[in-house]
Amino acid sequence: MSEDYKSQEKPGDLRINSSRTNMPLREEDPKPYSRFGTGEKLVLVAICAASGIFSTIAGPIYFPALTTIENQFHISTELVNVSVVLYFLFQGIAPTLMGGLADSFGRRPIVLWSIALYMAACIGLACSRTYAQILVLRCLQSAGISPVIAVNSGIMGDVTTREQRGGYVGLTAGFQVLGSAFGALIGGGVVSTWGWRAIFWLLAIGSGCSLIFSSILLPETKRSVVGNGSITPPAIWSKAPVLALPQVRKRLHLDNPDYETLAPKEGLNLLAPLSVFRSPEIALLLLVTGLQFSLWVCHLTALSSLLQKDYNLKVAQVGLSYLPSGICTLISVVGAGRILNWNYKRRLSKHELFIEEATQRLMAENDNDEKLVDKILSTDVSYVFNIFRARLEIMFIPLLLSGGGFVGFGWCLDAHTPLVAVLVFSGFASLFSNCVIACATTLVVDLYPQKTSTATGCVNFSRCVLAAILVAALNRMMSSMSVGGTFTLLAGLTMASTVTLIIPVKYGPKMAHKRAAQNLAAADEKGETVIEELER
Repeated sequence: MSEDYKSQEKPGDLRINSSRTNMPLREEDPKPYSRFGTGEKLVLVAICAASGIFSTIAGPIYFPALTTIENQFHISTELVNVSVVLYFLFQGIAPTLMGGLADSFGRRPIVLWSIALYMAACIGLACSRTYAQILVLRCLQSAGISPVIAVNSGIMGDVTTREQRGGYVGLTAGFQVLGSAFGALIGGGVVSTWGWRAIFWLLAIGSGCSLIFSSILLPETKRSVVGNGSITPPAIWSKAPVLALPQVRKRLHLDNPDYETLAPKEGLNLLAPLSVFRSPEIALLLLVTGLQFSLWVCHLTALSSLLQKDYNLKVAQVGLSYLPSGICTLISVVGAGRILNWNYKRRLSKHELFIEEATQRLMAENDNDEKLVDKILSTDVSYVFNIFRARLEIMFIPLLLSGGGFVGFGWCLDAHTPLVAVLVFSGFASLFSNCVIACATTLVVDLYPQKTSTATGCVNFSRCVLAAILVAALNRMMSSMSVGGTFTLLAGLTMASTVTLIIPVKYGPKMAHKRAAQNLAAADEKGETVIEELER
């Protein structure tokens, strides 16, 4: 496995040279992987959701206001869509850079800084007087809050093992996706009642409450800072006031810390995302998830403009039209977490049986030479547990069903069918759309346990940058190709890209093993060169 894939985990670890079975380890450790129990983890889920929801809601809550802003500032539909494009562009770029800071210096400071910057930008947006000010402040708003999603995935990676991770990542994403699910509904109600500026006042007040909530309750979880949670962080900005409570100190063993669980510290490397994109099997996954998310965002953007213009709906009615998509998105993400845990355990059980049979066969073939069998099992990549298959194989059917739903959605809008048909296809497509993000996020957290925020930031980068590009072109595409033709093309590209997932599912471990061997050889060669230079 590559250097990037090395893990600090005990339960559910995945290594090439560490055990006879070369499978997720289940050895007993006197010190638990995390001192955060189920209750504490659920509290962390709530804290992460309370901050992450403001990243997911800021995009869709703005959709019902697009036509209102277009009319107030006397601009074109293409120009008003620029504010959507810029938001998604910075939502992709910022986490990629800030994720490295969170992986180096800790999660808590980045979360607090992000929420504070977001709140300030929302106040500025509520007071803006020109469209140019809106564009600049939307960039600041997006850059401020978007790193929180990546950092939240890092927090879940810090406190969970692979057996638990799918469920907790899915649960966190499920609460966070409430913003995406119901943002447009809330936005429609707010805009129709108080005007578009009230959207940003609402976000400013909500994020201010979240900032207070997180400042008091969010502990540092980065394993190079606090280990399994039992070590008090040295920096004052990393210490949550809640840690002073006797009950909390007792539950986390802060007075008897497990120093041996402290992970090695890594220096700041802003180029770390390149190591993620450089892995072909991960790059293919990011392409597929990026296209899928972009298709979903384009469908939300089209709903905002076309329902008002072609169906003569009021802003509040447009907001209600997002309800089927919102509910189905929530079901999709939460359900994905449960399915991920189930599929991991199913694949793990099969792998354990396979290793037992392989061990017996190899012992018979090698005269019961235990050392030789150990060497074979620990160096042959064919005996590695395939985490790629466990996480990604459940994506194929949802991707195809979602694509079909978006094709139907586009042609229903094109033919001006009854609104109920449009909303049924919107909900159906959303039901199978966003679960792929949960699968991709869980996998990269598995593969990069020491760089979880950086790796998750790469997932965010691919999906948001692709969404920005397609939303920028959406209006022209619909004008020249028709709405149905546009969504047929986009859905066709997404469905065709699904085939590329076969590569990481089938060959992911082999590709990673080969790259690890090359990196090791290069490191050895470099080390020999350094020794020769020193001898001279």
